[in-house]
Amino acid sequence: MQRFIAFLLFLLFISPFSYAQQDSSQQISISAYSDVYFASFSDELAPNELQQVTTVSPRDKRFGLNIAQLGVHYKSDRVRGNVIIHYGDIAEATWSEEFRAVQEANMGIRLADNWWLDAGFFATHIGTESFLPKNNNTSSTAVATYNEPFFQSGARLAYEGSEQFDFAFWVVSGYNFFLDANDAKSVGIATSYYFSDELSLTYTNLFGRESADGLSPKQYRTYHNLYANWQAAPLWHLSLGGDIGTQTHSKLRNSNATAVMFNALATLRFQFHPQYALTARGEIFQDPEGFISGVYPTADSSINGLELYGLTLSAEYRPMPQSYLRLESRYLQTSNQLEIFNTEKPDNQRWELMVTMGWEIEKGWRW
Repeated sequence: MQRFIAFLLFLLFISPFSYAQQDSSQQISISAYSDVYFASFSDELAPNELQQVTTVSPRDKRFGLNIAQLGVHYKSDRVRGNVIIHYGDIAEATWSEEFRAVQEANMGIRLADNWWLDAGFFATHIGTESFLPKNNNTSSTAVATYNEPFFQSGARLAYEGSEQFDFAFWVVSGYNFFLDANDAKSVGIATSYYFSDELSLTYTNLFGRESADGLSPKQYRTYHNLYANWQAAPLWHLSLGGDIGTQTHSKLRNSNATAVMFNALATLRFQFHPQYALTARGEIFQDPEGFISGVYPTADSSINGLELYGLTLSAEYRPMPQSYLRLESRYLQTSNQLEIFNTEKPDNQRWELMVTMGWEIEKGWRW
């Protein structure tokens, strides 16, 4: 950490010389995004109760608002910033209780050519999928995405000087925290390499202590995410991703042992017309110790972490590039002892059906 701070001070010292020959330009833009839905689940819950392990369209047999967000974005040669406010069921199901309405609020300064230092509140840097339907090929997100971080506070040092790769080093409060549960900090990286316009590989990670202050023994978590995007043919797009996580002193039946979890997903999209596409996604999630997903009661009266697999089918129509209409169906099945759903009786299966409609717009000004 001391070397990192010394490196930042060095960049700050040389930054005035880096800008001597640069022209000044400024840009501000305003963005808006909204997504509405109707969904139905086989899992029987109380009216308006949010469904388990889902971030998008979580209310059963209801017309709902997934998200309504508004953003302001500024960038000049030396300074940039973002403020994004959001509201809806995605925020209700996933976001920080202390800052429910704040999706992002951050600013950055350019330290030297191609080097930026940003700080504030951010969306997470981890994950194969985005939590926003507009950024994915399906509106629903995998159970892995539900259990990954959604947001973080901290600072990022980013290198943005290459068209073939990018890199960022993060220091954040912790795993899915704006306000951390302890006085430790977590560190991670995010890096992408673009082999061609058709193929890219991205790796992200996070390392830190997640146990509360005063808890002994201390629990240290590592989390790795790797995914590839491949435009396999003009009409076919394939996304493959997976996570591996560990946490010390976290096994359910041996508290001195290190717990391990993993997940994987594959998404295949068939763009058979500029306005129409079909997408299939398969997923598996294995966290038997529950240090990421939490624990659930089992049929034999013990407890266990979440273990399941799922399949999603989606059809999309885009009347314009900035808008979409999607019809999706998903099937989830947990391991036999985890009857966490209820269809007249406890069950380990759930069917989902949802219709989502979304649009986004951005308008910018430069001077």
